[in-house]
Amino acid sequence: MLTRILMFVTAMVVLLIAVNVTADELRLKNGDHITGTMLRMENEVLIFKTSYAGEISIKWGEIATISTDAPIKVILGDETSVSGIATPGESGKMKVKADQILDPLTFDLAQVELINPKPPEPAVKLTGRINIGASVTKGNSDNKNIYADSELVARTENNRFTLGGQYNRAEDDGEKSVDNKTGYIKYDHFLTEKWYFIVNATGTQDKFKDLNLRTSAGPGLGYQFLETPFTNLSIEAGVSYVNEDFEDFDKDGDVAEDDGYPAGRWAVNFDRYLLKKHVQFFHFHEGLFGFERSDDIVIRSQTGFRLPIYEGFNSTIQLNYDWDNSPSTGMENTDKTYIFTLGYQW
Repeated sequence: MLTRILMFVTAMVVLLIAVNVTADELRLKNGDHITGTMLRMENEVLIFKTSYAGEISIKWGEIATISTDAPIKVILGDETSVSGIATPGESGKMKVKADQILDPLTFDLAQVELINPKPPEPAVKLTGRINIGASVTKGNSDNKNIYADSELVARTENNRFTLGGQYNRAEDDGEKSVDNKTGYIKYDHFLTEKWYFIVNATGTQDKFKDLNLRTSAGPGLGYQFLETPFTNLSIEAGVSYVNEDFEDFDKDGDVAEDDGYPAGRWAVNFDRYLLKKHVQFFHFHEGLFGFERSDDIVIRSQTGFRLPIYEGFNSTIQLNYDWDNSPSTGMENTDKTYIFTLGYQW
């Protein structure tokens, strides 16, 4: 009795395995037979996933017959669309059994334009991020720090609009020790796939540099080396007009002179995912150098790592490094800010 039960159970397991081990099948014109999962076909190339070689690309003209275990969407050259399970037909032909039609539709493989096409990209693609970091220390010292930054990018086929800013504030024993903010706006118009025309403007306030407002604005050209979900790299160069409005008196009580000058501008923007998208490295810097005086040089930069936590949530470790070659009298050239934030990126 036990033997019969074991035989019955074994037979059922084998039957279940046989039922579940199914696959799409391709037969090529040279006689080869391939099993796996059909992903899509576009530009006369079929992308097929196998268990032994991953995703492989096969020229559409080399395929003789196709069969699938799951419904696929097929679009023909005359824009006719049909969804259903493909069954083997004669060599060079394809049959698709649609739910709403009794008999399978039969057509030449040469008529097929797309299989399982990707959904169209939205007319405007929005990406962005927002990060906030704060710390409070009480006891022997009473310190408060808050940092926030955000950026929104709207991208169409030929245009890109960027809006962003950052805010940094700190207090030591109730006295404000850091208070600065920066906002920027930029418009890019792509002249080719890689080259784009730029119009940008930036504004910065820094109380502890006696800087009421520094603005810079102007046109330029950029080159987009890479723009993918994994890596982005662009460089920019152009001209700007810089205007610096200082406090009436610097911290030593001397009169602070406002300034305005034409300048050259350069910028680099780079980010790349590492370790299979577990870590993202990023680096941005922008520089301005005066045409009239060689000591009029200003650089601001952000470098760090973003660590994804869940879905779009991430933590960020970064260094903001700002350098002003000719600050207000008595002020330091360099500002370094070490930052840890939590944020959301989409």
